[in-house]
Amino acid sequence: MICPKCQHEQTESETCIHCGIIFQKYLEYLVDSEKKASNQRTQKLEGEGDTESKISPIFKQDWKPISTLAFVFLSALFLAHIIFFPKEPVLKDWAFLSSFIHSVNLVFHEAGHILFAIFGNRTLTILGGSLNQLLIPLIVLITFFYKRDTAGTGFALLWFFGNFLDVGIYMADARFLKLPLIGGLGMEAHDWRNLFNQFDLWSVDQFLSQTVFYSGWLGIIITEAWLIKRWRTPA
Repeated sequence: MICPKCQHEQTESETCIHCGIIFQKYLEYLVDSEKKASNQRTQKLEGEGDTESKISPIFKQDWKPISTLAFVFLSALFLAHIIFFPKEPVLKDWAFLSSFIHSVNLVFHEAGHILFAIFGNRTLTILGGSLNQLLIPLIVLITFFYKRDTAGTGFALLWFFGNFLDVGIYMADARFLKLPLIGGLGMEAHDWRNLFNQFDLWSVDQFLSQTVFYSGWLGIIITEAWLIKRWRTPA
């Protein structure tokens, strides 16, 4: 026979004449060790499963149903975008409703300059206005999404993508300088004119503005399609 520990070959016996182990006890030890290792592997897998369930429980929750009243309101808001909001980034004139919403977003835009100026970077300070226009509705969107609130998420999505239109228009205006700036400031205060100058992007300025602008429209349309689907889905 061969010793399972030291591999010494010998005649049949209860102990190894080379290393001295008792074969029966050594085999029991091996079986016990394998059981412990198996338990540890099982506990590790269960722990990983618990971690995954803690990280992503939100994706396993059902969306809250959207009421007919909320759906009608959000659909009316969608139609208002279709009727009153600009269809191309080079703006000719603001409609009353789009002008009102632009004024609301403008508050967050100007606050963004102040907020991002804290970092002491000139580029970030200039870009901070447009960034904050997207950041605020994005925070609202994440909050409603976490709660699986269909109506709140739909509203936040319309607000978020609506700001893409606003930013796209501002980007396109860097070339034409038709938009009035706060305080009657001149072209030296135009955020996107300064950014395009700084990074020499005039060869693609209209492409970038159109990409942002029409991404906003695409997001608005997809949002309405999602709301219709959620409204038709039974609770």
